Amino acid sequence: MRGSGAMRARAACVVACAVLVAAWTAPAAGLEPSTLTVGLLSEPATLNPLATTATEARDIAERIYLKLLDEQNDFLGFEPRLAREWSVSKDGLAITFHLREDARWSDGVAVTARDVRFTWELQTDTLVAWPSADIKARIHDVEVADDHTVVFHFTERYPYQLMDANDGVILPRHVLSEVPRAQIRTHAIGRAPVGCGPYRMARWDAGQRIELEADPGYFGAAPVVSRVIFKFVPDMVTLLAQLRAGEIDLLESVPVDHLDEIREQPLIEILAYPSRRMNYVAWNLRRDRFADPGVRRALSMAIDRQEIIRTLWGGYARECKSPIHPILWAYDPTVRVLPFDPAEARAALRRRGWRDRDGDGFLDKDGRRFDVELLTNNNPVRIDAVTLVQAHLKRIGVKVDIRVLEFNTYMERVLGGDFDAAFVEWKTATKVDVTNLWHSASVSPRGYNITGYADGDVDRWIEEARGMLDAGRAKDRWLALQQRIYRDQPVTFLAVPEEVTAIHARFCNVQPSPISLFAKLHEWRIEPACAR
Repeated sequence: MRGSGAMRARAACVVACAVLVAAWTAPAAGLEPSTLTVGLLSEPATLNPLATTATEARDIAERIYLKLLDEQNDFLGFEPRLAREWSVSKDGLAITFHLREDARWSDGVAVTARDVRFTWELQTDTLVAWPSADIKARIHDVEVADDHTVVFHFTERYPYQLMDANDGVILPRHVLSEVPRAQIRTHAIGRAPVGCGPYRMARWDAGQRIELEADPGYFGAAPVVSRVIFKFVPDMVTLLAQLRAGEIDLLESVPVDHLDEIREQPLIEILAYPSRRMNYVAWNLRRDRFADPGVRRALSMAIDRQEIIRTLWGGYARECKSPIHPILWAYDPTVRVLPFDPAEARAALRRRGWRDRDGDGFLDKDGRRFDVELLTNNNPVRIDAVTLVQAHLKRIGVKVDIRVLEFNTYMERVLGGDFDAAFVEWKTATKVDVTNLWHSASVSPRGYNITGYADGDVDRWIEEARGMLDAGRAKDRWLALQQRIYRDQPVTFLAVPEEVTAIHARFCNVQPSPISLFAKLHEWRIEPACAR
């Protein structure tokens, strides 16, 4: 829910702003009051849930498709969604889901248990190559008991069985069953989704916007926000101007240096809430100059992480010092962060043979200058971050060339391992399991281990911890893992920012969540801003 500060401000508005109620409820220019217009910097390449890796694409796709259950904000509880109820077998090796009988795909076809089994088959098929396939590794079968009953069978008991069964949206078998598996990721459904959620695709104008509309065949209550437009504006200055002008209603990840001017707008509220984001600079360990952990530690010591946090996030971030997000129960607060120490960083590189032999101001070794191409996408905060990193590393004689790419091109290069270094913003899963990021079996393109990091102990700790029912024993492994990965610095851990979102005041019952701001979009209401 919204914070107490917002509630106090709203109460004051009842007295001071009563005459402005009509103005405060005005919709975005030229749009119906029930339309929400969201500003985005980047356009998704696809809405295919088996192919997309972008948070923005998932936020859109998960308004169209449904999971079996809705995960709650504590990352422990679940509520019915596509499944109306579920039960666990006595031996703990099976979970039975009973599906709603009134669920329909947006083309009118009934949703059945066969869709659930088919989705699992796609998720685990190596030809499809879903990047999160490891989530389903301990589900050995999905049994169709009848049209509306499906049973997940597990190879072993472990803490996250329900979460793993639920992970990933359900896909329409009747649309995709005849498609060769190797072509699933590029199928037309990525641009023309067929879902069973509260919204359906209305139009996609390439380079301009995606428009969703309430699906009249949805089994639940019709959403009050009946139309959602995701508008693509690849420039933050323009997005901020459109927010002030009422051309968009919502903007996530607002730059902190613009917060004061946004707060002056009477139609706009600021929501600040915990995120699942982590920011870091990833080093490609397959490049010779990043293979030595001592070199990577030196680079991290040369980067003034506190300056980056102050400059880019103000009071809305803290230093990241672990591969496990602080919002999760296994986070280790005792990890000792590397100091900001450029002199020691340069000395450490010198001990490894990096010196400025030709007097050009940059280090070299064996006839090669220490230069780094640092990738980011066209996001102003990230561009500012890498610009600061560039300046910090220049002080110790490392030449950084910044390469700003369109988001989808950036993702192709990073996931393909075609980079020296990359600024990464990762949205952590809601369970403690870093297999897909840090296990050697998940080196991209098999997973999201983009750095190529491999450590036998880390692999073993992951494998042991993720199967333990005893949380205390599991935590011992997770603690050891965090200490080891931070020591090895395959990435320079930078910041854990909060989510800072600007939203038009006419929207209420907005429930910001680390899962997604839009998780409960179908429950939002539209009322006069001061009458709540």
